[in-house]
Amino acid sequence: MKHLFKPLAAALIAAGLAGAAHADTVRFATFNASLNRDSSGQLLSDLANPGALGVSTTIANRIQQAHNVAEIIQRVNADVLLVNEFDFDLNGTPGASSAASALGYSSNAAQLFQDNYLSASHGNAVRGMTSGVNYAYRYTPNTNTGLASGFDLNNNGVVAGGDDAYGFGNFGGQYGFTIYSKYEIVDVRTFQTFKWKDMPDSLLTNDPSAGTDNLASFYSAAEIDALRLSSKNHVDVTVRINGQDVHFLTAHPTPPTFDGAEDRNGKRNHDEIRFWADYIAGADYIYDDAGGTGGLAAGAKFVIAGDYNADPLDGDSFEGAINQLLDNPLINTSVTPSSAGGTAAADYPSNNGSANQSHAGDPQYDTADFSDSAPGNLRVDYVLPSANLDALDGGVYWPVDPDTSVPNDTGDEFDLVGTFRDPGLYANLPSSDHKMVWIDVSVVPEPETYALLLAGLGLIGVAARRKH
Repeated sequence: MKHLFKPLAAALIAAGLAGAAHADTVRFATFNASLNRDSSGQLLSDLANPGALGVSTTIANRIQQAHNVAEIIQRVNADVLLVNEFDFDLNGTPGASSAASALGYSSNAAQLFQDNYLSASHGNAVRGMTSGVNYAYRYTPNTNTGLASGFDLNNNGVVAGGDDAYGFGNFGGQYGFTIYSKYEIVDVRTFQTFKWKDMPDSLLTNDPSAGTDNLASFYSAAEIDALRLSSKNHVDVTVRINGQDVHFLTAHPTPPTFDGAEDRNGKRNHDEIRFWADYIAGADYIYDDAGGTGGLAAGAKFVIAGDYNADPLDGDSFEGAINQLLDNPLINTSVTPSSAGGTAAADYPSNNGSANQSHAGDPQYDTADFSDSAPGNLRVDYVLPSANLDALDGGVYWPVDPDTSVPNDTGDEFDLVGTFRDPGLYANLPSSDHKMVWIDVSVVPEPETYALLLAGLGLIGVAARRKH
């Protein structure tokens, strides 16, 4: 029996059946990594020069920031990762358009970040060294950021600049995003061109505000007809895990600020978040960039991820914006990612104000280190699995500063995140004002996979009996 069992078991394992009997723990994560740059093409040049050879101190700081981001990603070691604020390029040409990226498309910047940063070891003797992490699959969607609309969307009398783009950006592709995965990406749906007015009862067409604060008064009829919902893109990336599909629902809604009394950005942020609530409910009004219609099928497994720029209790978001997801019965919120660093940061010596002291939210759940004047630290980054996935663990990569009286140059892990408003660093921080957020979920095989396994084991049993 031993001689017969071994080759049959080996065959089952080779077919992926024996291993499929066990649930896989899969780590999903989001990181607004601030890998956007101030000018078109800068990210490409930074990522192509990991050694910072022959550059100014300013550029060297930008390159070091990318190394710090890569080290954080390696330390969290997610299996499926969304990176927000990652400038878009098309095969090495910076810019953006309304053309949907094909399945399997990886921008040159995404490839360079993998090859020159994620694949390289980082660290030091104090916090230890990391190993490279390889994401065999990537997808970089096109983006509305910096893509000219042709309208004066901020009503300042001039058609120009980032505020008049379909999504804010000072150049085409700024603030885009990209997805990295250790699991095969088998399908994508993008919603870059979905029009805001086509969402039933949207805050664009059914704004409860009165007078000039009503968006129907603020925008012209032609602008209302042209406005897109997504400030960057909404993207459903389907990854195949353990023989089944999990939809990784990625987005980066606009900040609910930088507007006037009409609150156009706050209302857009609310409806960008609402889009996923409707999508997971299977709403039939939805259409994608390829002409497909409808939302997710009932029972589909998903994980919603991204910087949603909305805190449930604090900040400037439109009332109830993120609660459209946090209170949604289709979403599993049994695990809320947290960190000791978030709690500690609320009481660190203030950089310029005391907003954190007036917050209602528990700082252990904060994910962003913003100005202490306003809005203070907030929970704005989310990884939310579907109710039919088991959430096992979660966290926010925000180490505690071991000594707030000394500069952040001692080599410990806190040096990777730092404290807001350090003028000696790119963008005032070692990496980003946002922290990496992750959730571990259990992904079990579909019943038919079990059936195949049992059938294979049955063959072993029959053969064994015949042997005797």
